[in-house]
Amino acid sequence: MKQNENLVLVGSKAILVPYKRNHVEKYHEWMTSPFLQEMTASEPLTLEEEYDMQRSWHLDDNKCTFIIQAVKEGAPAFSSSWTGDDIRKHTVMIGDVNIFLNDPDDDLTFGEIEIMVAEETYRRNGYGLEALRMMMAYAIEKLGLKTFHAKISTKNTPSIELFETKLGFYQVAKSEVFQEVTLEWSISDGSGPSEYGAKAPLTMEKTHSALQSLWASLSSLPWES
Repeated sequence: MKQNENLVLVGSKAILVPYKRNHVEKYHEWMTSPFLQEMTASEPLTLEEEYDMQRSWHLDDNKCTFIIQAVKEGAPAFSSSWTGDDIRKHTVMIGDVNIFLNDPDDDLTFGEIEIMVAEETYRRNGYGLEALRMMMAYAIEKLGLKTFHAKISTKNTPSIELFETKLGFYQVAKSEVFQEVTLEWSISDGSGPSEYGAKAPLTMEKTHSALQSLWASLSSLPWES
């Protein structure tokens, strides 16, 4: 997606940058891991295929991707005076977060969200949760999304718990064939008695409010190609 090609979003821990050609080699290295392939239901690609995919995703208006960066150990804390070059110098790639606008009826308020924290050192340290919240806030405010689905391997218990307990997603389907669950987070059009879906947990309204507050507090800066 070209809409976010020059946008950087900065949270308290995670920094989201657009997926560029210079990220591809590291991404390809990650995806040689059988564990990550299984957790993301991905097939291994050649390096050239990864470059082709990065190019196609950049041009595809239905695919929004950010690379998750973390400040390197020993580097200075993020400052509002940082530039794109400072982020390249002082941060490290740790994963990615994506939204696919893949509704079969072309409902552009629906998106499938997924996340991968590829660097083991950074797992279960709050980076994934913040990156998801930042991506959801961006998608609601800038892409107009109202409904999110997340398809997660049934073996990936930590990820399922993250979506359910921290973000208020709820299960709407389970596939024994693909060994995955589908979780949902949705805001209705407000015409019913509740703005949120009937299956929505009580945490969803709080999550929505928190996402709105998060968006208002995020720092952003341009990303020079």
